[in-house]
Amino acid sequence: MKLVLAATTATLLLAACAGGGLSTTESSLQHQRWTLATVNGEPVDAGIGSDLAIGEHMAISGLAGCNRFFGSARLEQGRLKADPLASTKMACLSGSIQQVETAVLATLNQGAAVSHDDRQLTLTGSDYTLGYRLADAD
Repeated sequence: MKLVLAATTATLLLAACAGGGLSTTESSLQHQRWTLATVNGEPVDAGIGSDLAIGEHMAISGLAGCNRFFGSARLEQGRLKADPLASTKMACLSGSIQQVETAVLATLNQGAAVSHDDRQLTLTGSDYTLGYRLADAD
């Protein structure tokens, strides 16, 4: 009986590790701040400063490009989807900043598959793939 239990436990642990990262749950995403590094695999100018913070009860906020956003999100079946977000309404003067802003807001509002590990978060939506890295504690 102990051998069967040990074999079952080992199988479950191996299956969990084969997923290539941590299981994504609300608690594994909360209390983190992420910095946008790529959109569709292309590097984002760090000077834009786009970020995403996920707080208690899946409250989200951040800088899309030139506008700040805030609201709440939910994680269902491995997909992160924001409830309608509120945002500031500043005019974006740079085309590259506007492109980043459009990608971030569209992806959060439409919903995206979530993949993450300790230092990386990827949100894959229907039009954009956003690659975030964990913001270093200052």
